[in-house]
Amino acid sequence: MTKLAITAVTLRRIRLPLDMVYVSSMYVMNDTYRTVVELETDAGLIGIGETLGTEECFALAATLAKSWLGRDARDRLGLRRSFGRSVFDNRNGRNGWSAFAGLELAAWDVTGKAWGLGLAEMMGGVVRRDIEVVCPLPAVIVPGVIGRAELLALFRDPKNAKGVVDYALAQRAKHGFRCFKYKSAAASAIYDLAVMQSLREALGPDAQLRFDPNAAYGPAEATALCQRLEPLALEFYEDPTDDIEGLANLRARVTRPVATNMCVIQLDHLPAAIRREAIDVVLADLFMWGGVSNYRIMADVAASFGLDVAIHSLFETGIGTTANLHLAAALPRVHRANDSGHHVIAADVLAEPMPIVDGRMRLPEKSGLGVALDRDKLTNLTVKEATVRA
Repeated sequence: MTKLAITAVTLRRIRLPLDMVYVSSMYVMNDTYRTVVELETDAGLIGIGETLGTEECFALAATLAKSWLGRDARDRLGLRRSFGRSVFDNRNGRNGWSAFAGLELAAWDVTGKAWGLGLAEMMGGVVRRDIEVVCPLPAVIVPGVIGRAELLALFRDPKNAKGVVDYALAQRAKHGFRCFKYKSAAASAIYDLAVMQSLREALGPDAQLRFDPNAAYGPAEATALCQRLEPLALEFYEDPTDDIEGLANLRARVTRPVATNMCVIQLDHLPAAIRREAIDVVLADLFMWGGVSNYRIMADVAASFGLDVAIHSLFETGIGTTANLHLAAALPRVHRANDSGHHVIAADVLAEPMPIVDGRMRLPEKSGLGVALDRDKLTNLTVKEATVRA
């Protein structure tokens, strides 16, 4: 095979229903949207990828796909350089990088299929096959989507923390989770403290607990709250406040690690975060960081400066979830549990299920990503479609 030329790209914007109403400081939602990518080649092989499902990201991916026609899918570095040799070249921020990442993931997948190698093997080799995953916990349990005033009233009563605890215990009994991430609504520090104390008491000292208000608390309030959380020995505080400066000031006043997936999201953010000693963990999202190649660069830089790398995710199809498993399988720097909300989605696009057993998901054995689409499921979830051909 002398070339793996891209002959067509099909994008499908899909709606993923959730099996619950998910409440955080950023969302009250019972569904989410993703973009599924299929990349066809002249060898008859098709690669699949995934990225964000916003209208803007879908449109950017469709525009970018046109420039990929006729290019060699194996030339991922060349494709990246033509998209953005520097941060300045990408004029669309994280949506631009996310659009690129979805296409790049499909290019990795089809290259692996052509070479008979899994993604993790192409990244350097598999260091683990059973990957521990996190159970995300909503800020409060509600029976359906409700208005803001009604929602805020729930946070005035710390007794509503019991619903979150009961949900965590049920998910542990069902899937064997050992790590939990509480998605604070940042509506009440008193309520959040009650939730975290109740979770620690119910789940025991061995459970790993993460606190994530999505940077919605101001620096002073976030610092005061995290100091009150110190006796609970959380795994880390995730985006407890906004901006590199805010995180640096907070980190200087607590003993537990600080992580971010909101304030350090591209390569040029790393130097400032390192100089300010703002974080302990780069909780990096494959798509916002611009794909596998960028992720590997980030992980190498983080390792050089003693930072941990952990994998961010929320509600993705099995495609994105599997890609994250490959990252964790191949990168020795990753030793913390992967974020994952896959068990919360009520429908998926893959032909085979992705079970969680004893809190872990297993890396597929086949080449590329190692997963296949279910055409009927994909069709039923699709709300918009676009194809470009050579």
